[in-house]
Amino acid sequence: MDEAVQIAKMVFEKQLFIMKQILRMGEFKFGRETEAYRFFKEQSMDYFYIGTETLFKEMEEIGLLKKCICKGYLRGGYSGCSYCSGAGYCNKDTKFNI
Repeated sequence: MDEAVQIAKMVFEKQLFIMKQILRMGEFKFGRETEAYRFFKEQSMDYFYIGTETLFKEMEEIGLLKKCICKGYLRGGYSGCSYCSGAGYCNKDTKFNI
């Protein structure tokens, strides 16, 4: 394949999948409507978003990423943007070909 790999999109989609699986385990353990699950979900999502945003900012600082033209916001969740899927970042100038 000769299309560019969008690093932030790849990381975001994988992280989102992992977070959803963790939340499903928490729902199974605590029950969806419990206070314990609400706390577990809030904390899990905060760790996910803060950690992923920190990673993307660090990758922006070293020149790998830039803000996406769609102006996506990480906490806004998945979007149909072909560059970032809602991560809010895309490759800077470097193309990562597979």
